This record gives sequence, C-alpha cells and structure tokens, in this order.
Amino acid sequence: MSTPSVRSGQKTTALTRETAVAFVIHAVESTGAATRHDFDIDRIVTTAHALADDWDLEVLQPDTFWRIASTFIKQ
Repeated sequence: MSTPSVRSGQKTTALTRETAVAFVIHAVESTGAATRHDFDIDRIVTTAHALADDWDLEVLQPDTFWRIASTFIKQ
C-alpha cells in the first residue's frame, strides 16, 4: 500500500480502515503459514492504526507489525 504523490503523475490511494484490513489479511496469508481465520484481524488493524496514527500500516517496521500480529493469534 503506497501513496505515490500526485506530482509523480500517479494516483494517490485513499487509505481507509478497509485498505488496512486488506493489507493485514494479505500480510498474514502471504506467508502460507496461516490464514485470516487464525488471527483477530480487527484487533491487529485497530492496534496498528493507533500505533502508526495512519491507515497506511506500511509505515510500521516489519518487526513491529509482526509483534502486533503475534499478539492476536486466536487460540
């Protein structure tokens, strides 16, 4: 999820809670080790958004993102 500048001639993407949810689902499923059903996606998004103060969760360091995600693995 990036937000290229308008000056570069690319469209800016409006980042929302929905785009953050999509980002988190993609991140947890892209490893092939888990699915969205193994995590509390809503709590990951809420916590990451609060920490980043932005819907662009890519601003978080990968270690920070995965620390948050690991906190919300469903039992």
